[in-house]
Amino acid sequence: MKKVLFVCYGSGHVRMVVPVARALQDSSRAQVQVLGLTTAAQVVRDAGLPLLQVKDFVRPGDDAALAAGDALMRSMANVVDPDETRAYLGLSYAQLEREQGTEQARRRHEADGRQAFLPTGLLERILDEVRPDLVVATNSPRAERAAILAARAREVPAVCIVDLFAIDEVRWIGQPGYADRICVLNEHVRDFLVAAGRSPHEIAVTGNPAFDVLLDPAVQQAGHELRQARGWGASKVVLWPAQDEPARHPFDGRPGDPQLPARALAELVAWCQAADDRVLCVRARAGQGGLHLPDHPRIVATGQDWPLPPLLHAVDAVVTLTSTVGLEGRLAGARLVQVTGSVFDDAMPLARFGLADAAVPLQQLPAALDAALARPRHPVQQAGAAAPRVLAQLAAFL
Repeated sequence: MKKVLFVCYGSGHVRMVVPVARALQDSSRAQVQVLGLTTAAQVVRDAGLPLLQVKDFVRPGDDAALAAGDALMRSMANVVDPDETRAYLGLSYAQLEREQGTEQARRRHEADGRQAFLPTGLLERILDEVRPDLVVATNSPRAERAAILAARAREVPAVCIVDLFAIDEVRWIGQPGYADRICVLNEHVRDFLVAAGRSPHEIAVTGNPAFDVLLDPAVQQAGHELRQARGWGASKVVLWPAQDEPARHPFDGRPGDPQLPARALAELVAWCQAADDRVLCVRARAGQGGLHLPDHPRIVATGQDWPLPPLLHAVDAVVTLTSTVGLEGRLAGARLVQVTGSVFDDAMPLARFGLADAAVPLQQLPAALDAALARPRHPVQQAGAAAPRVLAQLAAFL
């Protein structure tokens, strides 16, 4: 039986990988292992998938690298697995030193932190021990990118699953020869990568498996029942997912507007209060404190204790700056209005990629929202679940 190694970080990336890895494992067509990095590890365990971690590949002679990892780890808060963090940081930093020398590596890490890492040596070590017949990784820029480069160096086929739009990642994913197959969200992303230089036959429009839950009829029914239970009926129900805006872009230093999210929320509160048939749902981020919402029966705090997929089927529209909740809402059928002006606008081109009904500056938000709500909800965006589509692409290499 052939072996497939999946490589992913946490958050949305592991949610994209797990449905595919589980479906492949259940099919008995290949032996599956998942290199689960950082917070991905527990998700992989909970999914019942065979988990690998960087610490599993520490060797005699790595003492100096592990000591460096210890030193780097001291500046981090809330380290869940010290042995794993020490191994990842130390072995990645050791490669940086080998490639750039002690002083330049120190300067690079001080300037860029973990963004300075591209641990191809570590991933080559892992591939040499695991000996997979296929590598599947996401579009993250460090270990996942290194996994695909290591696969290329070992002449192992590789597939890259792209979560969103590849705006930054096009620098490497757009290069001919980077991965044998690229799985993307929609035709707009496919065209973007073709324009960058990829061959059309190397790119498959599959959708994002992390969003497959939105297609579940039980989830859609739960959304309809939520709307009925809340008495929203024929009201125009809008969701605002709370988000932060930095004072400066973390990578290029462009100035941001930290007050933009608060001003957008204030505009939505005023919009809601202006007519009796409007409801505003405000979803706080995980760990976020109070949002200081007015005490109003049609302004509802829908925090993390509200399951998101049913909520997206219960609302008529989502308004966002750059939160992926906006994209998920659009895929669930909600209308989508994007407020522009964020330093992250370029990374979330929702209108350009055919997803937002409008992308407008804040002063145009009320009119754009009214225009979007004058139309019915969209059909569900992903035509069929993405995980089987990705699995069909993997089958070509098994």
